[in-house]
Amino acid sequence: STPRRTQAQDSAQTNVKDSICTTLFTQSIFDTLAPSAVAPYSYTGFCNAVINWNRMNPIPIFSGDTDTEKKNELAAFLGHVLHESHDFQAAREYSQCKTFTTDSVGKVYCKPVGYVGGTYTDPYCSLQHTPTTHPDGCACAPVPESSMPGYVEADKLFFGRGPLQNSWNYNYKKLSDALRAEGLDICAAPDLVATNEEYAWISAFLFWTTSTGAVDTTCGQAVKCEGSFGSTLNVINGGLECPAINGHESTIWERLNDYCAAASALGVEEILSLDGCDGLKDQFDQCVGSGWCPACAVWEDKIGAPSTKEAQEECLSVSAPKQAAPSAPKHGRPSSSSSYSTQIGKTVLSSSLVLLSYLV
Repeated sequence: STPRRTQAQDSAQTNVKDSICTTLFTQSIFDTLAPSAVAPYSYTGFCNAVINWNRMNPIPIFSGDTDTEKKNELAAFLGHVLHESHDFQAAREYSQCKTFTTDSVGKVYCKPVGYVGGTYTDPYCSLQHTPTTHPDGCACAPVPESSMPGYVEADKLFFGRGPLQNSWNYNYKKLSDALRAEGLDICAAPDLVATNEEYAWISAFLFWTTSTGAVDTTCGQAVKCEGSFGSTLNVINGGLECPAINGHESTIWERLNDYCAAASALGVEEILSLDGCDGLKDQFDQCVGSGWCPACAVWEDKIGAPSTKEAQEECLSVSAPKQAAPSAPKHGRPSSSSSYSTQIGKTVLSSSLVLLSYLV
């Protein structure tokens, strides 16, 4: 369905009092970090999504008690989403839909790498996750060739889309549940994550605030409670990058350089601890030493220490979500499907996280 705007969305255009976009994150910073950003990524879309998320949800984002806390979380988030989305140039995973076409009514058709026609097996269709299993997933099956010869319909595939490259039918089901409202079914139209600004950013916010990977904390908690960038990486792609599986060293270096660039642009006092991800500090040192991570050179002697165990436990005791359900993450740079994690983790979803009825 076509999203309709409501008062909450319209007011978000001008009322940014509760947003980090008021003073901490400007259009200029966005443009510096992502000068070639394409739809659905925009500064205005991001700011509107932050405002709407924090108004409607029990787990806020970028809402620390101090500007330092807000900037630390935002820098970590930007480091990951810039990497995953190729600096906001990839709405869809390259290996699955870098080559695409549209028909006369705007429907998108993809040409996965190596596909020459016939039935296509979606690599992100888990047949163990169905609408009737627990944990569940969007219905998926082998995809027939579309009416566009040599292409398959994008809305029948569950590849990576959006800032954090949301992927797999079970993660789209979580997003669909979180966005459930009259007339909206992300399972039936997953490509909305690649075309609608609000849905794109919300997909990343949902993962950031609820998914725990294999480390039992969310990315937001890793920043707030642990003071750790390493733990956020462990949540997102620990199966391939903590430690680096052969061939993923360059992936880590790209991610680190994006994080360091975001930290400099936002003016943080020090970057977060690299603890929480095996081998990450060694990768940081190698990347800086090789000259491959120029944005990180200024932070070589300004790496924060992780929070004490006592401080972490106290923080987690007041911030831990109440319910947990099994899941599995994702991710990798959209240019290579081999970057996607095979790690099995958990997703935490509050029962009150029935999101954003204003979006449809």
